[in-house]
Amino acid sequence: MKTLVIYYSLSGNTLKVAEAIANALEADVIRLKDRRSRTGLFGILRTIYQVLFSRPAKIRFASTDPYQYDLLILGAPVWIMKLAPPMRSYILKEKDRFKKVAFFCTEGSSGGSSAFKTMQRLCEKQPVATLEMTEADIQSGKYTEKTNTFANTCHLATSDNEGAVVT
Repeated sequence: MKTLVIYYSLSGNTLKVAEAIANALEADVIRLKDRRSRTGLFGILRTIYQVLFSRPAKIRFASTDPYQYDLLILGAPVWIMKLAPPMRSYILKEKDRFKKVAFFCTEGSSGGSSAFKTMQRLCEKQPVATLEMTEADIQSGKYTEKTNTFANTCHLATSDNEGAVVT
């Protein structure tokens, strides 16, 4: 099974989880990048607008074709209980190239289920697995155990086509 982990991270939390998943699955990994800064007053206002009104962001798209992969694992932070705009942009542009998907998100304490619903609706695919990771999980180091469980679930789910949720 050829797997790609593609994620967006601003603070580094989603990066840690993405790398742990990629290592556990021996997967390729790509980080999405913004074309415009999210810092400073205008960057913060633009971010709030994009999140509140579910607007896509301008990102640098990966040159890798997701169709080359059996499983695409999409990861993003949750901002104000919603999916981060850069991941929204990626899914909207590339969704027709996805075979199977799994989702993970990082969050302060909640909002992952809302982000997963959005990702599923945008992808028009049922994920084989989901992983919701809190900031406390990441800071405590608990994320490594949870990402290993998620990776195992992804591996098994792609073999038997059953979806699973890791909490």
